[in-house]
Amino acid sequence: MPVAVPGGGDRLSSPVPGDGWRFDMVRLLVSCVLLFRFADAAGLQNQLQDHPSPYLALHGQDPVAWQQWNERTTGLARVQDRLMMLSIGYFSCHWCHVMQQESFRDPEIARFLNRHFVPVKVDRELEPALNERMMHFTQGLLGRSGWPLQVFLLPEGYPVYSVLYVPPGEFLAALRRIHAVWQQHPQQVRDLIRQEADRPYPEPVPEIEPELYAEVVKDAVTGVLASADHFNGGFGDQQKFPSVPQLAYLLHRYQSGRDRELREFLELTLDVMSERGLHDHLAGGFFRYTVDPDWETPHFEKMLYDSVGLAEIYLDAADLLARPAYMETARNTLEFLRTRMRDDSGALISSISAVDENLEEGGGYLWSMDQIESVLDARLAGFVREIWGLDRPAEFPAGHHLRFVVTPEQYAQRHGIARSRVDEMYREVRTRLLGFRDRRKIPVDSKLIAGWNGMALSLLVRAARVFPDAGYLTMAGSVRDFLAERAWDGKQLSRAMAGGRPVGSASIEDYAHVSKGLLDWALFMDSQPDMQLAYRISEAGWRRFYRGHGWHWGQGDLLPSLAGARLLGDGAIRSPSAVLIETALRLARLLDDTALRNRALSALNQPPELLTAEPFRHVSQLALIERLLYGHNPL
Repeated sequence: MPVAVPGGGDRLSSPVPGDGWRFDMVRLLVSCVLLFRFADAAGLQNQLQDHPSPYLALHGQDPVAWQQWNERTTGLARVQDRLMMLSIGYFSCHWCHVMQQESFRDPEIARFLNRHFVPVKVDRELEPALNERMMHFTQGLLGRSGWPLQVFLLPEGYPVYSVLYVPPGEFLAALRRIHAVWQQHPQQVRDLIRQEADRPYPEPVPEIEPELYAEVVKDAVTGVLASADHFNGGFGDQQKFPSVPQLAYLLHRYQSGRDRELREFLELTLDVMSERGLHDHLAGGFFRYTVDPDWETPHFEKMLYDSVGLAEIYLDAADLLARPAYMETARNTLEFLRTRMRDDSGALISSISAVDENLEEGGGYLWSMDQIESVLDARLAGFVREIWGLDRPAEFPAGHHLRFVVTPEQYAQRHGIARSRVDEMYREVRTRLLGFRDRRKIPVDSKLIAGWNGMALSLLVRAARVFPDAGYLTMAGSVRDFLAERAWDGKQLSRAMAGGRPVGSASIEDYAHVSKGLLDWALFMDSQPDMQLAYRISEAGWRRFYRGHGWHWGQGDLLPSLAGARLLGDGAIRSPSAVLIETALRLARLLDDTALRNRALSALNQPPELLTAEPFRHVSQLALIERLLYGHNPL
């Protein structure tokens, strides 16, 4: 899965090939670096000043002559026969800020880039299809991917090499080696790279045969758990990400089988995510990931989709596992969305930065004991010293990151105090500390992203059922209005609204999650107009992104066309193709539309070996197949 951590110094001679990019050794040596033959940047100027995207505007004062991603820029690269350096990041990304300060504000690096490349800065949240394509390329080339991501493109638009975060000296050395290869072998690079072509797949059929999938379904949990950490919870043994689609799938499988070991893993993972460093114990919500395998120390960015997805997970788990604490975590996360991520329109912003206004990592969240003791009386200071383990050395120069060492329940048992009294103390602590913390300024990315608000709409409809008197229906109505009246113009979706105007390029992710959110709203409100709107947006998604019986992340992304994918994998959020298929199946049942159902089933009915090759990345597709074949939450 993608990781948003330093690249550790990309080794240009040892990338790992991956699906869709056939790197033989000759191609590897040629594409390991490039540069350019022209001696002048043709007077390019930085175009990002006052851009409505907060991330792009951050780079408006860089000495690099950043261009925007558009037809003018790609045309310029072709006319001047220059390589493009596509630099992709996002506002709340810690290492994106680091690379900006170290490299993109370095005069020598800027001069080299401006002289020999067309440098293009991209907000990955505004160009999701382009981002996915470059991430896929990088994963195949380097064996990993993440942000900040620098991809070097031929003037015709074919990607040839990628660099993740590296220190400025290594980055400049990489640029120079790239120059040497491109200067010496431009035609050889072109000939070897331009091999991918758009090719349709065989005609799929809607008849899903149970015997073909029996073994796939039987072994799927084992495949998903192959990378599970049964000691610390979660997946992998380095950084820890929430892995929401995978947890949702395992909850689905537990519901159908009630396996004890699976329950233990789920409870372990859900407990540590809510009790340790991934969770903001004051304001609620979740950070993007932790840098350690023990869930202790995060990078501090908060993404809308993480908190939305985890709120749903904890709602599901509270019901399925009969754990009231999970319901409390879900409710706290919903309140975080209400109080911290809504803009004036009622729609939800995209993210909260990892750095504070002084560019200090985690500066908005860290505490010294002196600060805590200045806010709390001795009784409450002693209480939090114990539950948060504040006698340990601080992890950061600015202080402690708050996470439970002793839970409130354990504290009550240890001291013989009623749990209700401990909860009362904790509420008072949160109120006082938040009052102090809210004086700090943590920058936000105020873009309103269509697909992520579609996800939020589904969550808020669910929350309105579970907490009918909490006001979540009103929140949901505001999000619905944003999607129906601002994001959708009657023919197409905008990717996002920023600075009061549409920005970016909508992808399949937007059409999938917006149509699902509006369908959930329509069914809850018994609204036929909203059901018809969900249908129109879903159909627009199928027309735009399902071509040649393959899925495409975007439409017209200014790059040469490649073959579509038979499956789009799960990432930080559910596979958009699986969501679009599920929504189509629900609509087909509600509207009694046999043709729509057959099309959705045909897209779902992919060769089982594609699922067995990477079950971890295809859990949403697996869940749909299981529901169809075995009647769990039938479609």
